[in-house]
Amino acid sequence: MLEINNLSVSYNSNKRIVKALGPISMRIEAGEIYAVIGPSGCGKSTLLHTLSGLIPVFHEEVLLNNHPLNPKQHNIGFIPQNFGLLPWKTVEKNYLLSLKIKGNSIDDTLNERIEHILNKLNINHLKERYPSELSGGQKQRVAIARAFIMNPDLLLMDEPFSALDALTREEAQELFISLWNQYKITTLFVTHSIEEAIYMGKKIVIMSNCPGTIVEIINNPLFNTENLRQSEEYIRLSSYLRGIIKKGWSL
Repeated sequence: MLEINNLSVSYNSNKRIVKALGPISMRIEAGEIYAVIGPSGCGKSTLLHTLSGLIPVFHEEVLLNNHPLNPKQHNIGFIPQNFGLLPWKTVEKNYLLSLKIKGNSIDDTLNERIEHILNKLNINHLKERYPSELSGGQKQRVAIARAFIMNPDLLLMDEPFSALDALTREEAQELFISLWNQYKITTLFVTHSIEEAIYMGKKIVIMSNCPGTIVEIINNPLFNTENLRQSEEYIRLSSYLRGIIKKGWSL
């Protein structure tokens, strides 16, 4: 479980303190997936960077599984917009990198997990290729594979599908949800897309303008619904969200 308690983030700009985020408070139960949506510059990426450890905060403000969040002790996966693949490493070395950093040995059980994930994402045949030899969709699958292979305590995703064309994006979303349903990794992902938030978020977090605070957290009745994009319920929920977003972003 991830607990965020009155988290605020500020930074120095031209000898003055600028508040970038918060205060933010929310709780994500273990094995749930939350979508965060908000205007540009509201602090969505700042929130993810804080949780990943890139921006230090007071430890008592963020707890993971009842312990202060610590990137050195917890496995934290992160999928950025640009997929985060190292161009000088092969696909195989990219998806094994997090295991190497953590010093994890690969036993038979982990090998089975790796092979299952690679087959599920249809990238087993790409092991020896380099990122420059991959399509956008293939790069995204490698990034997803790397995240699930490390079996993180927390997975953070910063608009991970925004660089893909519409058809590839839908396919990547479906593959991700299919894997997530198997492994139920606690996940927080940021998106600008209402459709994506409805499709992928068990709960949807709407943030205000900068400094971003939470306007509302909505239970998503359409999460994991087949043929979601063609349903009347999706149209109604999308309209409802747009109304809240318009109100929240004007704060």
